[in-house]
Amino acid sequence: MATTRERLRRAAMALHLAGLYRWRHRLARWDPRRIWREARFRRWNRGAGTQEMVVRPGLRLVVDVRSREPFEWFCFRSGAMVRELDGFVRQMRTRRRLLDVGACHGIFALAFAHGRPEARAVAVEPSATAYSILAENLRLGGLDNVVARQVACGAASGTLRMRQTWHHLEALPAAAGGAHGGAGGEAGAIVTVPMQSVDELCAELDFHPDLVKIDVEGYELAVLGGARATLGRHRPHLFLELHPPSLRDLGGSVAEVVELLAGLGYTFHRPGGSPLGRRQVARRESVSRVLCIAVGPSSHCG
Repeated sequence: MATTRERLRRAAMALHLAGLYRWRHRLARWDPRRIWREARFRRWNRGAGTQEMVVRPGLRLVVDVRSREPFEWFCFRSGAMVRELDGFVRQMRTRRRLLDVGACHGIFALAFAHGRPEARAVAVEPSATAYSILAENLRLGGLDNVVARQVACGAASGTLRMRQTWHHLEALPAAAGGAHGGAGGEAGAIVTVPMQSVDELCAELDFHPDLVKIDVEGYELAVLGGARATLGRHRPHLFLELHPPSLRDLGGSVAEVVELLAGLGYTFHRPGGSPLGRRQVARRESVSRVLCIAVGPSSHCG
């Protein structure tokens, strides 16, 4: 349990980093690479309708207005997020079943299912706010090949206490306090949501993913712990977002994530496909994205 001094140190660091991030975002607007990406995005969207958004050539999505700015991060605002979606689009072309854990507004599920009636996706999102927008995006796009579930994923069935951050929910440490905010979407509100493991969810739906995306704001270790059978049996490619500080706050580490996946026979790559060593991944201290590819038989399929 963190001491008072440690909590104060973290709060001071958070304030310091918030200031740095504000300056970084201001400077990033003048990055020539971002300017070029935005100009390219504007070209793609010439003639697009008011609810249409071309996120990549050939991927013209119909989306709720509340998704426009969040989806722009994957189109030009963030270089790392652009590279992640680029890598995902390349991989999805040979895949037919996507499990999207932490779907938020659903850009990955929408891209995967768009114009591919033979494809199937399951999009999992615990936040009531984000889930409502995800459901609307699926309705607007007429995507009946995506099943949406409003549930958190974790190590096993149960419930999970989470804090609202923007449209996201973030898992809380077991000892964390705070006032409950019911089921609303007010920032900072603490809610209790139903939880199910990936293995239980896939068994219930008789779903066998060959591609998985996980973005769970630091709850990666628990989600992966509840996905061992699915990863071991079906060997899907995995796009994983790592949140080292949040992982530590929840009692885990990037090194444990690497060890778990390596034990299941996974190797590590940048989203574009170039290889990464285990130590390179385990030493990461900031939010980052990796592509994990299964090689050979798993040593832990149960």
